[in-house]
Amino acid sequence: MTSAKKKTRKTLSSSLSFSGKVLSLLRETGMIALVVVIGYLFISLFTYSPVDPGPTHTGSTTEIVNTGGKVGAWIADLLFTLFGRMSYLFLILLCVTIWCAYKDRNVDREPDFRYFLTAFGFVMAMIGACVLEQIYYPLPDPAINFNAGGIIGQYGVQGFQLNFGTVGATVILIGLLIAGITLVGHVSWFNLMDRTGYQAFVIAGWIKLKTEGLFDRRKGKKVRKARQAAVKKFRSSLSEKTPPKIEPRIQATEQSKRKQEESQTSLLEEKSSGGVLPELSLLDPVIADGRIKKLKDFNVDITVEAVRPGPVITRFEIEPAAGIKASQIVGLSRDLARSLSVASVRVVENIPGKTTVGIEVPNEHREVVRLIEGLSSEEYESSASPLTLVLGKDISGNPVISDLTRMPHVLIAGTTGSGKSVCVNALIWSLVYKSTPEQVRMIMVDPKFLELSVYDGIPHLLAPVVTDMSKAANALRWCITEMDRRFRLMAEISVRNIAGFNKKVEAAASAGNPLVNPDQNAEENT
Repeated sequence: MTSAKKKTRKTLSSSLSFSGKVLSLLRETGMIALVVVIGYLFISLFTYSPVDPGPTHTGSTTEIVNTGGKVGAWIADLLFTLFGRMSYLFLILLCVTIWCAYKDRNVDREPDFRYFLTAFGFVMAMIGACVLEQIYYPLPDPAINFNAGGIIGQYGVQGFQLNFGTVGATVILIGLLIAGITLVGHVSWFNLMDRTGYQAFVIAGWIKLKTEGLFDRRKGKKVRKARQAAVKKFRSSLSEKTPPKIEPRIQATEQSKRKQEESQTSLLEEKSSGGVLPELSLLDPVIADGRIKKLKDFNVDITVEAVRPGPVITRFEIEPAAGIKASQIVGLSRDLARSLSVASVRVVENIPGKTTVGIEVPNEHREVVRLIEGLSSEEYESSASPLTLVLGKDISGNPVISDLTRMPHVLIAGTTGSGKSVCVNALIWSLVYKSTPEQVRMIMVDPKFLELSVYDGIPHLLAPVVTDMSKAANALRWCITEMDRRFRLMAEISVRNIAGFNKKVEAAASAGNPLVNPDQNAEENT
């Protein structure tokens, strides 16, 4: 008995599930059919012609003008007769009703109550719209066969206007129209007001932002013109004042003897010798750029003492008048940046060895820093370390040279496109141009297969460029073993670095008593 009940319940559940799917499919199919019908009705209304036959008149021609055919002409004539020009509103309300029914198809509600409210709102909206149309917008063309508000508008005017007057009827009809639209479209006017208010604030904020930007640009143009006028006035009074010292831009550093005496020789012959460094002529030359950014009037009493143009920024050294604090000038940095139309202005309160305040303004055109400027400098050439690196230029345009032995742990980091690969290549070329393969050997590990592959085959490599990570472990293991061996050798001779080790070895060799390799003695004893 229990098994039979379970089977019956399962069959009933399957039947209900199948029936629900069929009803859902029929409902969606019915919605699509209604949309097609409403589209057909819209076409019939748009192509309505009073000469076509209809239910209210026979027409004046046998040829149907309406695009919807004879049926479309009859339906259009019937709708216009009932609702007048509000027939379009009738179709729009139908579309809204269908959309709301489709959107709430899976919502569990009382269908009779919901449909009753929708139908009631439909009637209220059409009555209000048709009567208002008939009162305020009657048709001026007598050749058209219908009234402005149709039959509903014609008889509604007689009922509302005679009993409530024009003003009272208008208020009541507007209330009917709004209430009907609310019931048909399930519109929440409070939610609509909230969204409208929010969008109004968003649009107002956007307009305010654009307006402020426009005013700022106009103000910047005015300030720029005032600055140009102030500069002209300042130039006219140069005869009375001591002009500031404007240092020339550093276009080329002091050349080394190697740059001056280097001759054009065959690169292949130099490679074969194994001890000759590459020529500096292989690098791109320096292109001169002499443009200088001018200073703005700070609206404070100051004196420009010196102007120092650099490759990226120009530093203006100013002497504030008595009573003007450096903090006042620091507070003007953003105003100065906006007036100069630059991203930022840096104020240097304290310049070592001077009493002036520095104003650093980015140059309009940045100078390209060439590698040859550092490699051909006297500072790079006179450096005794075989691990001398060219790092670039400082703010004043002087080359920045450093020694790798004083910074044995170097990490180069940055975002994509910030120039990490360019920096690595500059460091490698600094070593290649400074030291011979007998002085410096390198091990390169390139997990990307592309960054360092161009250096494969240069004589400074201790081993080919390592791209296989399993082989990289062997190379690093050899480095660790060699480091331990050198530490043991330095400990035997009681020195702390390689320079001291080499000095002791050379001193012992000069005295005729060369040092014996302790590792070799250990092997012989074994």
